[in-house]
Amino acid sequence: MKFYVEQTLGRLLKWLRLLGFDAEPLAFSSRRQDRLRPLRPGVYYLSGQTSWPARQRRPDLIILTSREVEGQLLELHQRLQLTPATWEPLGRCSQCNTPLRPLPADQAEGRVPDYVAAQTRQFHECPDCRRVFWEGSHQRRIRRQLAELARRQAEPAASTPAAGPPEGGQMPLSRTRAGC
Repeated sequence: MKFYVEQTLGRLLKWLRLLGFDAEPLAFSSRRQDRLRPLRPGVYYLSGQTSWPARQRRPDLIILTSREVEGQLLELHQRLQLTPATWEPLGRCSQCNTPLRPLPADQAEGRVPDYVAAQTRQFHECPDCRRVFWEGSHQRRIRRQLAELARRQAEPAASTPAAGPPEGGQMPLSRTRAGC
């Protein structure tokens, strides 16, 4: 599945990548439909612009109504069945969207902090931007947030995006920085 994400939905773009989906930013609007490519199976355009006229909407154009990234992900789950079984968490570079590849620990030395090189044996690298990733506190926090998202997806219809955040404040994906 591939997503072209309207530029104003940058946080959603990053979270789709963290979930393992192929997601690219694209500047498009109801006034500039020429940027939308012809229909292709498994390719979707995501927009937060509710002003799209109904006559211009397409089956591959999904207008998201939630302003929060978790609500947007729940909307996509409801529309496209993006269940945890379809996720490949932390398998793509959150910056450039390229699938990560394993990196031998000896090749990570000098590219990561010394204490990380001494304590970690499993690394991944983005072949395009050359960023190095490892299982640290940031990735563990992302995995906890993904587990919470999976739990919310499994809840009955009362947990739809319109229901709002859980009691006590914002939803987890809304308040925590998502970058890797």
